[in-house]
Amino acid sequence: MKMVRTIDHKSAWVIGTVMAAMIAWAASVLPLPAVAILGGAASVAFVAWLRTGYRRPVRSKSIVAAYLAAVAFQIVHLSEEWNGGFPHEFVDLVGSSRDWSTESFLAIFVFGFGAAWVLAGAGVLYGSRIANYFLWFYALGAGLINAIAHFVFPLVEGGYFPGLITAPGHLVLSIVLVRFLVIENRELRSSEAAGVAPRPTAAGLAA
Repeated sequence: MKMVRTIDHKSAWVIGTVMAAMIAWAASVLPLPAVAILGGAASVAFVAWLRTGYRRPVRSKSIVAAYLAAVAFQIVHLSEEWNGGFPHEFVDLVGSSRDWSTESFLAIFVFGFGAAWVLAGAGVLYGSRIANYFLWFYALGAGLINAIAHFVFPLVEGGYFPGLITAPGHLVLSIVLVRFLVIENRELRSSEAAGVAPRPTAAGLAA
């Protein structure tokens, strides 16, 4: 007998609202090319999440371990960006008339998103759908798309651009995380089709 899964659709509304608010806020304070990258990454992650973690939240230790390893490496990546003056270099690269201060860069991408990444790791252990979105947002946005962009920036700049040295490691870890997410989603989908209940967690399935 096929197992019937009920989905709390409030999670999708919450993430959609957060995405819209984040993009609107970013458009008011960041250079527009940065807003386009951030908004594009959030949207791609949203589509991937709807097809995977929204329906079948992942929760395995291997996913959390790969994710935390990638987040830890991002701290190294952000350190290279901060040391190289990434915000100012980015503004010059895209010819934006809007300034991007180092303080704003640290507050948003290091401390703000840093807190979100850590909380998402904890939420995944409890099967949170919302936390699963942030896994995809990190893997595809902060990880994959960001890493690829760091190979494009030096081509436009004509030389080194802050973040280039650590970009390869960022790319590899993001690909590993995406692969783990896809594999576990396939396993959960197969279990669901076979009518096998998902592995139990301490708190059950959260929103």
